[in-house]
Amino acid sequence: MWKAMVDALAQQDEPESFRVAPSAIRRKNGRRPQAATDDLRNIILEAAVALCYREPIESLNVDRLANQTGLCKRRIYRTFGSRKAFLQAYADCLCDRERVRWREAGHRSGEEPVQHLLELFIDVAVDLASDDYQHGQPQMLVTQSTDEEHPVRLSRTNLGREFRALLMRLAVAANAVDAEALAETLMMLWEGATSNFKSSSDARRVAQRLPTLVDHIIKSYVPGPGCA
Repeated sequence: MWKAMVDALAQQDEPESFRVAPSAIRRKNGRRPQAATDDLRNIILEAAVALCYREPIESLNVDRLANQTGLCKRRIYRTFGSRKAFLQAYADCLCDRERVRWREAGHRSGEEPVQHLLELFIDVAVDLASDDYQHGQPQMLVTQSTDEEHPVRLSRTNLGREFRALLMRLAVAANAVDAEALAETLMMLWEGATSNFKSSSDARRVAQRLPTLVDHIIKSYVPGPGCA
């Protein structure tokens, strides 16, 4: 059942929010608009997300952003001020999107904690099974940098803390026999599933098994009809 659901959802087109519409950055006469700073930031960040959806962030540079947005390199530099500031804004953008996904999973579950836990991992599985999969959502917060102060690395660490806290709240609400153990077990699965895979086939294999595995784990900690 889970495999069919994941495969069906993965066939959907790339999310609209990952695309940069030419109309958003071009006037009728073909010139680029004198957009407000916030608008420019959004345009550039949307372009960065679209590019990093398929390739590692290390491959991203101002030339590629300029080609993707149609903006001049000087404007991109001036909008963020530094590469570090840009990377922080990029990471913040992805983290905000992930938090929205967590809330949407809760809405789909009717705020029922057991189903909410499962929906969180169904979302991860759908990302992994996508034909366009490269680094997914939280996967795009993976960096090859060994710098512990790298903005993307720090943001992923903070996002992980937030996710662990969410898992703990849901495990407690579900009356798990050992809420901390359930949260930690699911956290280890999330960390593994949102790390880089060597190939898309590896990602698909994980996607096909992840929801069922999570379902079994939850039931081992929250026995009874509430896990049906």
